[in-house]
This record gives sequence, structure tokens and C-alpha cells, in this order.
Amino acid sequence: MYRIPVGKKFPNLGRSGYHEQSFHPKDDMHDTRTSTNTLAEWEAFLATLDGGTNSAVEFVDRLLALVDQAPASDVHLDPTETALELRWRLDGVLQPLGAAPRAIAANIVGRLKVLAGLLTYETALPQEGRLVNETSGSEFRVSTFPTLFGERAVLRALGASASGLDSLDKLGLDAQVLAQFQTALAGNTGAILVVGPAGSGKTTTAYAAVREVVRQSHGGRAIHSLEDPVEVVVPGVAQSQVNEASGFTMATALKSLVRQDPEVLMLGEMRDRATAETTLQAALTGSLVITTFHAGNAAEAVQRLVDMGIPSYAVGHSIRLIVAQRLVRRLCECALEGEPTRDAAPLGVDVKRCMGPAGCERCTGTGYRGRALLAEVTATTDLRNQSTTIPFLSAATSLVEAGATSPSEVIRAFGWRRE
Repeated sequence: MYRIPVGKKFPNLGRSGYHEQSFHPKDDMHDTRTSTNTLAEWEAFLATLDGGTNSAVEFVDRLLALVDQAPASDVHLDPTETALELRWRLDGVLQPLGAAPRAIAANIVGRLKVLAGLLTYETALPQEGRLVNETSGSEFRVSTFPTLFGERAVLRALGASASGLDSLDKLGLDAQVLAQFQTALAGNTGAILVVGPAGSGKTTTAYAAVREVVRQSHGGRAIHSLEDPVEVVVPGVAQSQVNEASGFTMATALKSLVRQDPEVLMLGEMRDRATAETTLQAALTGSLVITTFHAGNAAEAVQRLVDMGIPSYAVGHSIRLIVAQRLVRRLCECALEGEPTRDAAPLGVDVKRCMGPAGCERCTGTGYRGRALLAEVTATTDLRNQSTTIPFLSAATSLVEAGATSPSEVIRAFGWRRE
């Protein structure tokens, strides 16, 4: 069984090359790390599980309560030959959460399917639904998928507003980036693309952006959204959810939505050429469009659109702003002083100071608590002459020098490493 790092024995700090020094993360990160006692109780509960059906019901109730108390974005339940392995994603990184007996694996997934309104007898096809924890009111997206040893399930915690990140000024954006973003949102036409890899916080930023439009307009603009799925209810926005099974796809729905006299459109994600074409067309014909897109940076976003078959002139005329972003973990208060010439060398930049993770009960042994947002923006779509506000490397270097994150975390998040 996986062991949760409760009462973890940390290595001799003298050998790590770091010297103890505290760093206090920003108060606005709203990190409500689960207490060590709660994790110990969870581990003790797992040790008492048997193969009874009631155990599955209690397991799901306790799991939802545990996730409610932690800043976990996802929970993975993976059936194996011998057990149901559990992991949760804390600050963007999967961490072990223990294991349940193999005998009740199907019952646990079945219980989740019941709560999410899914077909319990359908185990050969993927399903997706939504459940609400009646005790706390928290919402979760439930996704199931057939595997060799049974159905695996993933819970995604919904509700960005619950984390306190419900407006642009609470995201931790650089002042220049924030000002440029707010100016673009005040426009009447053009597309604003929020780009980044999976798990970089694009949806949270998009919701914060549409809330900013609602705030700026005081209800004076017709704002519509088309999402897959709707994750957060935003007052002042007419929200619709895609339903592929009934033919209500993103591309077909968007063609009808542009006839609804929208002034502002929020689209969940541009995933294919048809959606991209309609989105950019709407941006050219009188609507401000906010959407997300999978790309590593602004230049890659433009190139991907061209590769999808969108003419470069259409990309250039329709895009108002590209916001590329990443999330990096913030160091816990137990962070230790590092040696810049050695620890930051893989980044290929010179820093005067850097810190490294240690691990304590407050951060459940990971060395990190909460995350910081790094973003660069550009209004230029010419790949030969593209400039950004506060490039990623500059912003990341500043965070490292401030002791907010570690060089190794920047490398993990960006993949940067000087050979």
C-alpha cells in the first residue's frame, strides 16, 4: 500500500547543500493544506477496509470529505491486479494517497457512478458526469474509463470561485500583464487566447477574464459561453454546455450562437479546425471572444493555428491578445537556502539567490505549498517579429531570486535545462 508522508523522516539537511531559512508564501494563495491528523485518520481508515459493500459507501464519503479539506484538483482511482491505487494532484503534481482492497474496487467506482448519475451497468465505455457533495456543496466532475483490471475513475474538483481566484487581480499577474489583459477585455472585437499545456490554469484564467468583462460592463453587454462542460456558474453570463451525443457540438453550436447577437463569447477550448475557423470569424465580425488553446507559448499558438489550416492573415487580423501561462509550485516556509552557482546552473541564468524544498508537516513532506502563476502576453502574431510582456524566463528568474520557488520546480514546469 502507498504510504502517505505523515511523520516523514526528512534527510540530513547538512548533506543537501541548503541552509534553513523561511519563506512565507503569499496570503492570497488560499492554500488550505489538509492537516497531518486528517491524513493519519485516512490512512488508519484504509487499513480497516474489508470487502463489504458498506465499506465502499463509507470510502466515497470519506474521500469526498478529505478532498474538500485539501487543495487537490484531481483524484485518480486506478485498479490494478491487487488493489485500487489512489493518488491526488496537489499543486499540479500527483501524490500517493494509499490503496483500497481489490475486492471493493468495482463497488467504489460504482458508488461514484451512482452519485454522478452515470449508468452503473455500463463498464465497457467511458462515461462522464457530475456529483455534488451534499455535506459541503462541493462539485466534482467524474470520469470513468475501462482498463485491463476494471474501470478507473478520476474526480476533478470544480468551482474556481471557491479558491478565491474569481477575478483577474487575484490571479497574481504581473502589473504590466494585468493592465494589458484588462485593456484587451474592454475591446469590442477580436479574440483573446489563453494558452498553455494541460493543467496550467487556463480555465481559471478564462473564467476570471469573463468575470472581469461582467464587472467592467455592469451588465451592459450580452455575454454568452459555450463550454464542455460548464465548470463554474458565472452570474451575468448565458452559459451553454456542449452535448456531443445529441449533435450539439462545439462547431455546430457556435454557428448558431453567433446569431444570438452576442457581444462577448467565452468558448471552452478551440480543439479543431472547424471550431477555430468559426471562433476567429466571430472575432472578426463584431464579438469579443475569450477562449483557451493548447500551446506552449504565444508563438506556438500562432503556428498551431496556421498548421490547422487557418490562413495567417485571418490569424493576424482576428487575434487581439495571446496570454500564455504556466503554474509553478511555491516553496513552503520550511524552504532552505541554496547555492545559486550550482542549483540554478541547469536554468542557464545567473541568479543572486535561490531556495530549495525541504519538507515538513505543513506541506505534507513535499516542500511546496500553493502555486504561482507565470504569464506572458503579446498582441503580435507575426512569428518573425514577436515580442512579449515579461517573458517566461524573466518572470521565472524573478521568482527564483525572490525565494518563491526553486530552480528545480521551474525546470519541471517548463522543461528548461541547459545541457
